[in-house]
Amino acid sequence: MKKLWFLLFLPVMLCAEIGKPTSSYPLDIEQPFGMTLDNDVLLISDRASGHLYHFSIKDKKLIKHIPLPCAHPWGISKDKNGIWISDRENNRIIHYHSKKKIVDMVLQEVETDASGLAWDGECLWATSGNKFLKLDPTDGTELQTFDGPGRDTTAIFYDGSYLWLAERYQDRIVCATPEGVIFGVLPSPGPYPSGICRKGNTLWILDFQERILYAQDISFQAKPFCLGEIHRRKVRFTHSLHNRGPSGDVDARLYMCVGENDAHQKILKPISFFPGSITFVKDNWGQKFGFLKGKIAPLKSIQQGYQLEVETRDLNYFILPDWVEPLDKIPSDIRKNYLVDGHKLKLDDPFLKQLVIKVVGDETNPFWIAFKIHRYLHLNMKYKMTGGWNAAPTILKRGNGSCSEFTFAYLAMARIAGLPARYEAGLVVRGDDGSMDRVYHRWIQVYIPPFGWIPVDPSRGVPATAMEVATSFGSLSHRFFITTHSGGDSPIMGWTYNYNSFYEFSGQAVVDIKTEAKWFPLEMKKNQD
Repeated sequence: MKKLWFLLFLPVMLCAEIGKPTSSYPLDIEQPFGMTLDNDVLLISDRASGHLYHFSIKDKKLIKHIPLPCAHPWGISKDKNGIWISDRENNRIIHYHSKKKIVDMVLQEVETDASGLAWDGECLWATSGNKFLKLDPTDGTELQTFDGPGRDTTAIFYDGSYLWLAERYQDRIVCATPEGVIFGVLPSPGPYPSGICRKGNTLWILDFQERILYAQDISFQAKPFCLGEIHRRKVRFTHSLHNRGPSGDVDARLYMCVGENDAHQKILKPISFFPGSITFVKDNWGQKFGFLKGKIAPLKSIQQGYQLEVETRDLNYFILPDWVEPLDKIPSDIRKNYLVDGHKLKLDDPFLKQLVIKVVGDETNPFWIAFKIHRYLHLNMKYKMTGGWNAAPTILKRGNGSCSEFTFAYLAMARIAGLPARYEAGLVVRGDDGSMDRVYHRWIQVYIPPFGWIPVDPSRGVPATAMEVATSFGSLSHRFFITTHSGGDSPIMGWTYNYNSFYEFSGQAVVDIKTEAKWFPLEMKKNQD
């Protein structure tokens, strides 16, 4: 008999962010691939030896192993009588009856080249390449097929409510509904996840390459997000008006939004504003602005701007719908302020109201209200910069729009559904750290109780993959520097963002508006967090 041994597990790490491993356990298994749950024991198959290993969750160690009726097992899943095993070498899925110690079912020559398997009580689930599938356990017929999280979806597990899947090329763990909708994404703790199980508030993730079993805490957290690597850059933003004349009687007012620190971004030094005569004001949404006014002579300009050094990180929320409180738990001031109509929204429009009924239905969970609207826009709207900012009914009937128009459409649908929403916007790193942005970007924030404002970017549009829908819900890229939060119809900003300006003149004058954000790389110091 092969000698069993177990290395002392690595010290437990405190989980400051959701998605980080809390502990890890090296395994003496040559090719650990496939894992399922049997009460308080994790069953792990060895693709090299054809053995099934038992890992005690209580004792945190391997306790025994037994041979399987398959030389090279891949995915495995337990049902009430035994274990389903993917035998890819022989193009079959077999069922091993644990008490009788016999194979009592063979799904021969199945079309699905199954890597991972899961049992939901009635049907068998399998992962195959970039898909995951629902199978008839009597003959292996594919009942439904869904897009998976990436090129090679290696593992799947059903916890009674959700499906958990692992993808090895992008090192991702995703959560999906039994209807195949992927809605949550976590980073994999290892480079080749080959098995996944959920036991209470812990995800157990098997890594084939490292031969390590990881434990991830997915218990409720007040701030359920994880942060990516730190990126440090310098940006110089300028906003100017130029009077081409001939009149010299041009009075101008310039406003620029002032960004602040949050979980996604940290301003490293006090912002350097220019010119020194700038004053600061706020609008009805609490947005802070730099304000400058003056007269512009012919062939002259007035300019304001700022320069700052900023640290940004990818931010990714992971929220299970079970954690979310009902709409009536949203603070009354939030509901009062962010359910109002606006001239870009037209909340009384009959077409809009019918569309929201179609998309949202009788859904009451704020998470699913937000996600259903988000998914609808991705799958039914095309991204197209038409040059105008039309109102929501026009945009949705037309079926395309810019990021701003996607934002107006989402705001209108969310507010009709009773979900407070506002927009967030900022400057964007375009490509390399040394770059220029004159286009900028805008997206949505929805209020999900008890977590507060959650970012949502619905503007990728058709054709969007299942993963693009999921990864743009509750996430921000490190390439964004947030400057603006607004509910719309601001007396200063109207429905714009980053900046705004007004001018009046007598006689004849042509005034040009110019803005740009210039990005510069900022050297990272060694050993600096």
